[in-house]
Amino acid sequence: MKNKLGNKEYALLFVISLVVFYTVLSLLAPFTPFQPSSTVIAGVGSGSSGSGSCSGNIQLSFFPDVLDVGGRTSALASGLQDCNGKVVFVREQINNDQVLKCTCVVETGNGCGCSFAVDNSVCLNREFYAQIDMNGNGNYNDAGETAIAAMNLSGCQLV
Repeated sequence: MKNKLGNKEYALLFVISLVVFYTVLSLLAPFTPFQPSSTVIAGVGSGSSGSGSCSGNIQLSFFPDVLDVGGRTSALASGLQDCNGKVVFVREQINNDQVLKCTCVVETGNGCGCSFAVDNSVCLNREFYAQIDMNGNGNYNDAGETAIAAMNLSGCQLV
């Protein structure tokens, strides 16, 4: 005898599962070191979680190591401690401007990643910045808040 569940039954089962999950999570909260990360609204982190404060020296790397123009790359920010909820901005240096390429929110406390398309502008500049406002003072001028990395490229056709 087969028992088929309809869409309403699956939806009800899903809601019940969520309620049970969050109930168990709230019961375990006093016994775990996990603290919910701060809220991120419109791309601006409002603080960090945990007992310490966001610290470290941000580092920027790319995956893959050698990139082709016209492809995509992943920018990886690392070297951070206890920075949950903070936003990392990855920018390309073009003349006197820093053009935003991608952003990511630190979820693990020590890093995050984002991706973007590699276009011909990179052939001229190859310099990228990763920036994070660790202390929440509105700038990236403090120690460890900015990293510079050069991109290794193949397929550049300079005119």
